[in-house]
Parts: sequence; C-alpha cells; structure tokens
Amino acid sequence: PTSRSPTPTVRERSGDVGNQRGRATRDRILAAGDRCFEEHGLNLTLEEVADAAGTTRMTVHRHTGGREQLVTHLVLRASNRLATDLRVILDAPGPPGDRLTAALAHTVLAIRGTPALARLFTGGDVAGPWSELDPDERVLATIRHFYRPYLLDIEAAGALRADVAADEAVAWLLAQVLLVLVVPSVAVDPDDVTRFFAHLAVPAVLRAGP
Repeated sequence: PTSRSPTPTVRERSGDVGNQRGRATRDRILAAGDRCFEEHGLNLTLEEVADAAGTTRMTVHRHTGGREQLVTHLVLRASNRLATDLRVILDAPGPPGDRLTAALAHTVLAIRGTPALARLFTGGDVAGPWSELDPDERVLATIRHFYRPYLLDIEAAGALRADVAADEAVAWLLAQVLLVLVVPSVAVDPDDVTRFFAHLAVPAVLRAGP
C-alpha cells in the first residue's frame, strides 16, 4: 500500500488559518508602524499605530510586546533596509578603501535622509551617546555585525594596518560615523561626508599603499 499524509484535523486546519491570520495582522501592524515611525519617530504611540493599522491598541501590544519593543523593531527594520543597499556597495569590485568610503558615506547620508533614524542621533553626546540612544545596543550591534565580516576579509587580504585588528577597525569606523551624525558640522554636505571618510577615517585603519 502507498503511504500518504494523514488528513489534517479540523483543529489543525483552524490552527493554520489562525497562524496565517496572525501573521497577516502582524505584517499590517509593522507596515503601519513604519509609516508612523517615519512621521513621528521615537515619539510614536501604540494608539497611532493601531489607528493606522485599523486595529486596537491591545492587538498592537499583543503582536509587538509594547511601545519600546515596537520602536526598537522598527529601527532595526529601517537598519536592515539600509544594509541591503550597503551590501551592493561593499560587494562591488574595487579597492577596499573606496568601497568602505562609499559604504560609510552612504550610511551617514541614508540616516540623515531618514528623519526617524536621524532623530536617534539628535542632541546626542559624542563622548558616549549610545547608552542613551540605544540602551540595549541592538541597533549598534546590528551595524557592527554587518560591517565586521567585510573588515575581516580586508584583514585576511593584508590590506588592514598590521597594528589594527578587524574589530578595532570596526569600532573606529563606527565612531566616525557617529561623530558625523551627532556633530553634522564635521561634514555638512555629501561631498564633505565622502571626503571625511576618504581622507581621514578610512586611511586610519588601512595599510598604506606602495
């Protein structure tokens, strides 16, 4: 006799429908959250998200875990969209210094161009703002983990300075990104941002050319 999958029970079928409905509701809430985040930034409320999603505050809370968790998740979603663009830049052919410069400049300009993300850095203390802006360091960890493999590749290729480890290079470069974001006068326009990374930040971690 041939074997066949057992016929799903009524409870299993209703569970599948419930899971699909739950995922659809969560997706609708997150999409509404993205819109509210762009409009209100860190000041968004669950009520605003609920209105935009056509649901209730309680439903938003149940699917997201609360306002703080939702805000962090929306920041990470925005960061992941930025990461998609950065992969294209960093995976392109060309000297590592040029690719790093382009990616770091794009990071700054994309964040400046996204009001909700830019608000994370408004009024920060450049000496140590991350504990205030991102207490759990989830955003910082996302950026650090994104850049780290690329710096490890550069280190393995012998293009990193001999006295600088990949993790040190990542920390340094992210500190420069933070500097430009918190103190915009350091590099005001896009050309200034590119020059800052091309002539100051990136050369500090790369081995000098012949």
